[in-house]
Amino acid sequence: MLRKDPFITGEYYHIYNRGIDKRIIFKLKRDYERFLMLLYLANSDESFRLDDILNKQNKTFEEILKIKKEKPLVSIGAWCLMSNHFHMLVRQEVDGGITKFMRKVGVGYSMFFNIKYQRRGALFGGLFKAKLIGYDDNYMRQMFAYIHLNALDIEFPGWEVGLNKSSIEMKKFIESYRYSSYQDYIGNDRIENNILQKNNFPDYFGNSKSFKDFVENYFINVKI
Repeated sequence: MLRKDPFITGEYYHIYNRGIDKRIIFKLKRDYERFLMLLYLANSDESFRLDDILNKQNKTFEEILKIKKEKPLVSIGAWCLMSNHFHMLVRQEVDGGITKFMRKVGVGYSMFFNIKYQRRGALFGGLFKAKLIGYDDNYMRQMFAYIHLNALDIEFPGWEVGLNKSSIEMKKFIESYRYSSYQDYIGNDRIENNILQKNNFPDYFGNSKSFKDFVENYFINVKI
């Protein structure tokens, strides 16, 4: 299925998709890590076979996220993986970059998942979804916070209306949740930081104090 509107180089987008019929797409730690390795390696024009890198070259997860690459197809500013869906904030860097990048990630992960779990057919619920963010700073900040806070659904269903738990517990949870880029913005030194291209996003993306401030404001706005 073709998209009505083409992606525009230099524009920012919220990219997301979920498992078909809301099925689980990440079951184990290695599944999450496989997807993250694809986010890193697929973000260039270079071709690769991840299984060969893992098995024949015996490279670890950390070593793969250090491999030198050519110019990225997209800049990734934020990401969050949930058991049955994912979110990303990206900027297209070359014409056709988002489509090429997402095709490599989607096909690569679907093949891995189907072989590993002995299944057939589509893994994702159709073509990945994309919403233009443009240069609306308020919308950019809101989406940046939303993507990271999405992980709260795991432990705090209904968190948007302040149900059950305090905001302190929620903050502790997202600060410890591994499968998002949140830790890469609060000063934690980890290899997943290499997935991001912070320099191609507004200055506050690389400022931990500004980041915490507008995440705090997001909590306030949803009345937690």
